[in-house]
Amino acid sequence: MSELIKGIEEAEVLLPVASEQEVEVAVIPDSASTTDRLIMMAVQGGADLDKLERLIDLKNREEDRMAKTEYDKNFSLMQAEFTAVSRDKQGHEYKYAPIETLQKHFGPTIAKYCFSYKWKEENIENGGKRCTMTVSGHGHSEENWFDVPKLDGTKIMNPVQVAGAMSTYGRRYTFISGFGLIMEDEDDDGAGFDEGVKYASYIEIIDTTEDHKELYEKVAQFVKDLRAKGDNTGADIVKKYYVKRKEALG
Repeated sequence: MSELIKGIEEAEVLLPVASEQEVEVAVIPDSASTTDRLIMMAVQGGADLDKLERLIDLKNREEDRMAKTEYDKNFSLMQAEFTAVSRDKQGHEYKYAPIETLQKHFGPTIAKYCFSYKWKEENIENGGKRCTMTVSGHGHSEENWFDVPKLDGTKIMNPVQVAGAMSTYGRRYTFISGFGLIMEDEDDDGAGFDEGVKYASYIEIIDTTEDHKELYEKVAQFVKDLRAKGDNTGADIVKKYYVKRKEALG
C-alpha cells in the first residue's frame, strides 16, 4: 500500500497546474480507479506526453499488483480443495501417479478457480530437456521448470519414444511442483521419481508388454545391455521390474 501511496503522490506532482481560464471538463465516473482519475485529469489539463507515460506506467503497476493479489487469493482457495491423489502405477519398489491421473484428479478444481496451464520444452546441454509449465489465471501467470536428464535409448525404444518419455517425466514433475500437490504416502516419491527418470526407457517397455515370453526376451536383452555398460544397478532394477510385471500378468 505504501508503494501505491508513493506512486499517487508522485502522479499528483505530474498533474499540470490549471490555468485561470480553465475550460469545462468531463465528469469523471465514480467507478474510476485512483490512477484512472489522475490520468483523466492529466489529459484534461493538457499534460505533456512524458507525464502521461509515467502516469500510465503507474496504472500498469497498480493493475499488476491487483492481479497478483487476486491470483494468490484464488490459488490458495484452490489448494484448500485439493485432496491427496492415489498412486496407481507401480514403479521400482514404489508407486506413483502418472500425469494423466494427476490431470484427471485435479483438473476440475483447477478449472473451477479459473486457472489454466501449458507446457513448453527446450533442449539443454548434455542432451537433456527443460520442461517449463506456466500457470495462468486472473490476469497473472507464474512459471516453474524442471531439467530432465538425457535418457539412454534401447534397441527397442526409438529416439522419438525416448523423447516422449522425457517429456512425460518433465510434465509430471512440474505439474506437482507448480500446483503444490499432495500425494498419498509422500515419503520416498522423490527418490523413486529420480530413479524412474534414469531408467524410463526400459520401464516403459516392461510395463506395456503383455506376453510372458516377449517380456522375458526383452528383459534379458536389457540386462545384457546394462551389464555391458557396467551398470549393474540398472540391471538389477530392470530385473525387479520384470518380477513385478510377471506377477501382474499372472
